[in-house]
Amino acid sequence: MEEVGLEDLENYYVASLGIRFKKEHKVLTKIFAQTNKELLAAKNSLKSWPIDKETTHEGEKIDEKTLKIVERFVKSVTESLNEVKIPTFDTDISYEHTQNLIDAIKKVFFVYNSQGKKSMKRFGAIYTLELKEIDLHLRKIGDLRQKLTKYLIKHYQEGRTAETVLKRVPLFKNNIERLGALKGKIGRSQKQFDEMKANLQNMEEKSLILSKDPDLQAFEKLERAYSVKSDKLRDSLKFKKALKKLRKSLEKGSLKVRDIREDDIKQYLKSSVSVILEEGPKIPRLRTILIKLRLMLEDPADPLKLKADLRNRIIANINKIVSENSLEPLITEILSLRERKDEQQRVLVKKGLDSQRKELKEKIAQLTLDKEHFENDLSRRKREFKDLLAKISEERNELQRRVADETGEEIKLKIVIPTSL
Repeated sequence: MEEVGLEDLENYYVASLGIRFKKEHKVLTKIFAQTNKELLAAKNSLKSWPIDKETTHEGEKIDEKTLKIVERFVKSVTESLNEVKIPTFDTDISYEHTQNLIDAIKKVFFVYNSQGKKSMKRFGAIYTLELKEIDLHLRKIGDLRQKLTKYLIKHYQEGRTAETVLKRVPLFKNNIERLGALKGKIGRSQKQFDEMKANLQNMEEKSLILSKDPDLQAFEKLERAYSVKSDKLRDSLKFKKALKKLRKSLEKGSLKVRDIREDDIKQYLKSSVSVILEEGPKIPRLRTILIKLRLMLEDPADPLKLKADLRNRIIANINKIVSENSLEPLITEILSLRERKDEQQRVLVKKGLDSQRKELKEKIAQLTLDKEHFENDLSRRKREFKDLLAKISEERNELQRRVADETGEEIKLKIVIPTSL
């Protein structure tokens, strides 16, 4: 088994096909040489056409308009002949290049016939000999084109099939380049991710050191207690569904309640805890609203249309708040905690810890979010790399198999993944 580098695969395979289809290539080369000979003869024939302004043809002066038509005709046909590229034996003999030659010759005839149809009636009688000569060469070129077409169909179908392997190579190389680029991106991303993790760890370590400060610990303890009690206060407000109903009714105008506006209710729905704390332990404004709300709920007409069990639970909650002053001790405790927390925060500010704590907290939160997003992107790229690597492995095996099938020689395809820095 021969080891072949990917960069050498095309040359190796073309050389192998050259040996396998030596006889066919020899025939094609012969036809190419004959075609090239006639192409040169056709070009030389066109060069000899007398088309300068002083031209007389067989003693007859040619008018300027006719000369321009002849010149345009000769130029078009010459250009189409120049576009015909003859494959060379060393590198270009293949079904595709031969078919390109056939198509180029077809174009010559198309140009010759389309241009001639429009202009030969103007100069055909004058350039009789020249037209006979170019027709002769083009006829021979046309015969050779037909010969090539028949030979490809009859004798070169296996060659055509074998050459399709070459079409796989550019795509295969492209996938390897993509893999190299992706490998480079993953390497750079992994480095950034490691730096991000190290930075986050550093911030967390600083936060841990800072958290050991007794004044900060006292503040955080008060902050936690304040948060717990605030949540307890929020959970104690079981009347919000009734307030929402009342607000909608006031908004629609279906209900009117003296001294209560929609905005009065809105603040208790939006920021209930902060509004209640600003009112103080006696909550005079909230008590007024709840008393009127209780009257509506106890009204047999039921203006708010609540379900019976929900209505009863809300009435019970309002009774505890209004009649038993159940919120007063909790509000007093929360206000006391807030005052102590604010006082402790002033201590932190004086020591410079408050700004450090907030800055670290913000940085840790942002870094944690960035790290999560970056980790997801990195994982996606790693999956993409794995999938592309598996695809390349399959393509490599298929290329090796096809080369062995077409040449009779097993090869081991050597691949080097490029490094993209």
